[in-house]
Amino acid sequence: MKKLFTNFGKLLFIITIIVVLAFQGYWIWINFQNKREEILSKTKSEATQILLQNMLNQYDINDKLIKQKNPNVKVHVKFEVYLSQSDSKKIVNKQLKPQKGILYDEKKISRLLYESLLYNLKKSLKREVQIHLYAENKTVKKTYPANQKITNQNTTEHINSLLQDNTTYRIHIVNMTEIIIYEIKEIIIFSIFYILLFLVTILLLFRNLNLSHKLLKNKEVFTRNMTHELKIPISTITIAAEGLEHYDVAEEPESVRKYANTIQRATVQLSSLVDTILQYTRADNNNEELILERINLVFLLQEVESDLSGIILKKHAEITFKDIDSNMTVKGNFNQLKQIFSNLIDNSLKYSEKAPHIIITAERHNHIILIRIKDNGIGIPEKYMEEVFTPYFRIVNDDTHDVKGFGLGLSFVKKSLKNQHGSIKVLSQKTKGTVMEIRIPAYE
Repeated sequence: MKKLFTNFGKLLFIITIIVVLAFQGYWIWINFQNKREEILSKTKSEATQILLQNMLNQYDINDKLIKQKNPNVKVHVKFEVYLSQSDSKKIVNKQLKPQKGILYDEKKISRLLYESLLYNLKKSLKREVQIHLYAENKTVKKTYPANQKITNQNTTEHINSLLQDNTTYRIHIVNMTEIIIYEIKEIIIFSIFYILLFLVTILLLFRNLNLSHKLLKNKEVFTRNMTHELKIPISTITIAAEGLEHYDVAEEPESVRKYANTIQRATVQLSSLVDTILQYTRADNNNEELILERINLVFLLQEVESDLSGIILKKHAEITFKDIDSNMTVKGNFNQLKQIFSNLIDNSLKYSEKAPHIIITAERHNHIILIRIKDNGIGIPEKYMEEVFTPYFRIVNDDTHDVKGFGLGLSFVKKSLKNQHGSIKVLSQKTKGTVMEIRIPAYE
């Protein structure tokens, strides 16, 4: 499973996202098309009803004319009307005498149909509707309003005028897209919300899986490093203890003292390694609020320098305090700040190919003390500037252990500073070396 995630995890997430987006897009498109057909069908039905009512009105007029001339004449006429392709035909019966002189005015009917449709559609769709009316017969094609471009898109099927000249009408809805979007807005909003929720969920899941994968990988490195680092002092103690068995304390005190010193140094080293692990564990699991007090920054840095004096001397290192006010005070926990600066300066001493030169500066910006620790070491590649604060992370090449450590120091630094309302970051450098920038509250 781990190998599958490593090789195909990102690809599977991308494919899943594409499939979900495609499905949602298809779902919206289907609803869009269905709503389009529904509106066109409704428009055709409304137009047919208007034309039917107009035709009945025309026959009513002729009825009156016939009865005025001869009240006793009754003629039965039957005609069929189709409202749409799917509707059943309706049978309308009227008693009248057919005449060729039924009142008919194409412009009048077009205007009546146009205005009636605008009113009816606005009422049913609850929105302003823009339409063009096409009147067509075998010889002429007209539009209402006049001089409009005829198009088949978003246009109803032909609707018979129900009068003698075989004229048919079609209605084109100009703002169809706007109307449909308004009609299916709930579907679109739900779909967008679903997509956003899905993307956030999938990205968080991918991020957590990716972090878990990195954490497992870093823990493997940590386990190898810890085993290697702990084996060295343990082996030293074992060898020294075995050597002591061959000497008589009374007869060879110098040799015994030499082995005893070796054991003592190995014990101190072993204790330091264990303290490093416990230190990080305490910082990671400590939910208690730290006691923050007034701390003189220069005094704190001098204490750290004194504790590291042995390494400084051995490395022929130089530490310079530059532009630091002797009265500058910070608000923090003394023991943890001391450990923080010890870790950072110790890193600068360890990760250097030549005599280390460390410059520490501090300046105040409003309520914040800005501290920078600059060295001339090997530096940190830009791609690792965020990862170096991840637990167990170490920049290693070919699993070498030329620099000792567990990858917990900078993680502890970041957690501890956060608990003291501070922060730390690595500044990018064009030349070799590293600049650590620490922000910590000033004591008011």
